[in-house]
Parts: sequence; structure tokens; C-alpha cells
Amino acid sequence: MAPSNFFSPMSKRTPSTGEAAPSRSGLTLDGAILEAWAEGYNVGSLIILILIVFCNYRGGVMLHKLILLELVLALWHGTFIFAQDPYYGWYLSATATLLFFSYFVHNIISWLKIRPFLPRWGSRLFIGSLIAVQPFWIVECWSNWEYFNGLGIRINVSTRPWEALARDPWWIFTTWKLIDAIKKTYGFKIWGLIKISPRFGVMIGCMALSIVFLLTDIIVTALHITHNAGINPYWRFALVFKCASDTIFLDDFKSVLDDIVARSFSNSGGRANTAPRRKNTDPNFPEFIECGPVTTSISSPSSMPVRSRSINPFSNRDQRISHPRIHVQQETTVTVSKPGSRKQSTDSFDSDHDILSRPSAAVSPSHDDLNRSISWPRSHAASISEV
Repeated sequence: MAPSNFFSPMSKRTPSTGEAAPSRSGLTLDGAILEAWAEGYNVGSLIILILIVFCNYRGGVMLHKLILLELVLALWHGTFIFAQDPYYGWYLSATATLLFFSYFVHNIISWLKIRPFLPRWGSRLFIGSLIAVQPFWIVECWSNWEYFNGLGIRINVSTRPWEALARDPWWIFTTWKLIDAIKKTYGFKIWGLIKISPRFGVMIGCMALSIVFLLTDIIVTALHITHNAGINPYWRFALVFKCASDTIFLDDFKSVLDDIVARSFSNSGGRANTAPRRKNTDPNFPEFIECGPVTTSISSPSSMPVRSRSINPFSNRDQRISHPRIHVQQETTVTVSKPGSRKQSTDSFDSDHDILSRPSAAVSPSHDDLNRSISWPRSHAASISEV
């Protein structure tokens, strides 16, 4: 049963002396119940997400491997409740170090997913700022070991509230950039895209919930509601929803959106769902329609496609635009020449020249004789009949 006052166990992480290192025996009953429930939720959720990744995993895809690595690294920090003193603090700090690596991998995944929508300088700024905060995580790992193992330094109490600043800005930017790309690049509204793909709506919901819980974690930590880095389940909610956002679609966001829009276009029978962007009066060029990015529609087989400068969601990046080919059959000429001489070849069509050589005059009559022979049957028909 959950404690009656939800915030009370989170303020009792250390013994009453306040100087000893946090230990498993220092947990109150309500605090132990809350911590065990939060860790069970963490582990159970991540195991389900790992199974989903295995069901959709494709070998050789780096993004899929990183998502699986992120989940495995974050899994172990939900098991330190089973460790007994004096190993409790060492096991907790070791799994926390793996969790910090999982945070870094998650931000790398965010960059890979949103990279198709970023300019080159934007990608460099994303990665450069992410590398710039890594010294903080080195200090945080050291302070965590010092604090939970009673090594004499309690700097972790001061550094813990700054974790969100070194962990979450890249994820918030990724969420905003995705929504901005949906509106500007594809011309869709969020709700309209959710109607087309409810699965995409689930991912957007997970991203929104992760931001809500990470903001809650910042507020709770900044206001010292969890004194001395006490029990705080909110960051676990944020972690699970962030991992779920990576798992629902394993590919980058551009590939996901391209597939959704292409499927919507094929289901509509090749017709656009929106009004034409502009009307083209020139019959030699097709009209441009707006269904996400600007694409061309071919009205007849003889019309040639016109490439648009905007991103085309109806084809994958690996595909090439196919253009109609015109096969030209050349005329073949046949010539017969006399032995020992070559004449210039003439066309077999519409030629006034004889293809074969004429026979001699003794064998064939002249043209005048042939013309006269045409009238013979009339003049001699009677004589032939009388005979």
C-alpha cells in the first residue's frame, strides 16, 4: 500500500544524524516501499521495451544497436534495492554510472533521429554541446561514489540539482524540432498526423510525458522536497517514457514520417487530401498538389515529372527517381551491289532508286513496251476468242 503522504518518505533518505552515508538500513518502511515500487516499475518497463526492440530489430543498423544498449544500461539501476549493507552503496554507485552512460547514449540516439532535419552546423552544435557537458558527468560519478559510500565528501547534494541541465536540453530540443518539421516540412498538423497513424500519436504522447516528468523532477529537486538526494520516483517516469519514445519507432524521424505520409497517400487512391497549392495553366506542366511536401502528379504517360525542391515524403532516400525512357529504333538499310563496285546505300523506304539491278533490255521490255502491253488484252481479246 502506498504511503498516505506521498512526499514524506522522499525526505527520509538518511539516518537522523545526517552525517552517515545513505544505507539500506537507513530507509524508513514507507521509503523502502516507495523505492522498491519505483525500481520495479523501472525494471519491468525496460524489460518490455527490450522485448519490443528484439521484435523489430534489424541487424547492421547502428540506431537499433544504440537503442538496445541504452535500455540495457538503464536497466541495472533498478536493482540496487536488493543489495545489503555494506555493499548497498557500492552497487548503487556502480549502477548509477551505467545510468549516466545511458543518458549519453540516449542523446546520441536523439541526434541520429533528428539529424535529417538539421543543417550541418546544427548537427555539429548538437554534438559539440553534448561533448562539452561530459566533464560534469565525470564529476557526478565521482561525487555519487563519495556520497553513497561515506568517503567524506558530500558534494553530490549540490551537484544533483544540476543533472537535468546536463541531461535534458537535447531531448527537449529534439521534441520541438520534430513538431516543427511536421508543420513546416510536411505541412501537417499534429492532430491530423495522429489520426493517420495512432502509433505515431503514442510516441508523441510519450515524448510529452517524459518532458512533464523531467520538469517535475527539476522542481522537486530544486525545492529540496527530497532532502539529501532522497528518494525521487519522478526521474524514473521520465526515463521510461524517453526510452519508450526511442523504442516505438526504431528508425529516424524522417523515415518514419515518410512512411506514414506515403501510406496515407496510397490509401487515398493517389489523390491528395488537401486543396491544390497553386493552379498551373500551362498544359505542358503538371499541377502541384500539397500533401505534405510539394510533389508532382503525372496526368499522362507522356508528361515528364518535375522535381520539387522540398523534401519528397513519397520515396525513400535509397530510392532513385525513375524517369520515362524513350526507345528510338533506327531504320535499317539493305543494299545489293554489283561485284567489284559499291554504291551508296539508299533507304529502304521512300526510295526512287532500284534496290536490285535492272535486267538487260533483251530480257525485259522498256517502259514504253510495258505501257503498250497493258492495252493488248482489249485489242486482242476478240481475236483470241474467235480462234
